[in-house]
Amino acid sequence: MRQLLIIIFAKLLLSSCTIPKKDTSQVNPPLKQKDTTVISNENEEIFNNLNSQDVLNKLFDSPIMDSNETAIWKPNYYERMTFPVSYDGKCHSNIDTIMYFTDGSNRKCACVIITNFNYRKGTFDDSTKVEIGDCHFCGVPLGIALFSQTNSMQWELYKFEKIFTTLGYFGVYKTGRESAGKISLKKIGNNWTCLSLLQGVGGNGGYLEGYENLYSIEQFQIGGFPNNVLSCIFSNTYYSSNIDAGIPEKDREEVKTELRTIEKGKDYFDIDLISISKGKSTTKHYHYSDEYNQFVEK
Repeated sequence: MRQLLIIIFAKLLLSSCTIPKKDTSQVNPPLKQKDTTVISNENEEIFNNLNSQDVLNKLFDSPIMDSNETAIWKPNYYERMTFPVSYDGKCHSNIDTIMYFTDGSNRKCACVIITNFNYRKGTFDDSTKVEIGDCHFCGVPLGIALFSQTNSMQWELYKFEKIFTTLGYFGVYKTGRESAGKISLKKIGNNWTCLSLLQGVGGNGGYLEGYENLYSIEQFQIGGFPNNVLSCIFSNTYYSSNIDAGIPEKDREEVKTELRTIEKGKDYFDIDLISISKGKSTTKHYHYSDEYNQFVEK
């Protein structure tokens, strides 16, 4: 009997000391499922119209828009190193010009030029005055957006650069004023259009120069590959002079150059550059090369 009581007591003692089973539901919770939601970008390039508010708001990621339809936005590190950052630490961008053209595929297209002015404060005596300006040979940084019109009459962006070149002097530029610079479209072939940027005559120390650059703005295929949109396809110094440079008279020279296009069917036109200096005329001939995507001398 005594032996039986000892066995029952031992069993009761063991049951009261059983270690509870560890709850692992909190220690090792179920792994969180990865969010595989994809943000659609299919309409990123589509614009309903080309007014300043809509275009700048999308191109510059919802910037502050002031009463003059200027987009005011905060640049990242790279942009601070390459863009004209104004006194307020921001960049100021405006739509300067919108020009329309029909491309080689018969699409209606638009070339939107964007100016990025540098606003300075207290440059001279008046520390409260805000003005646009920069160094002597610092032109206005120009951005560009190129669009083609869709069948639904919307606009599809096919090229955008916040800054692709500069134009003017002392940080200023005015459309139509040749002394600073001029922007226009130029027919460079049958249904082929390019962008012309004419830099006004300027210089230093009596040496003066003015030049024109032509940029490719159309989309097309070359040997099955897309062309390099916004590449410079031709550059021409239309004026140069050292007459006031204080050099010997025999070395003084003023050269004026005229660009003439020669129609040749559906291809790009050929170009003749006719230069006149000291009463003599010389001509250089150029044709467009698909291999180099620019005009080359014949």
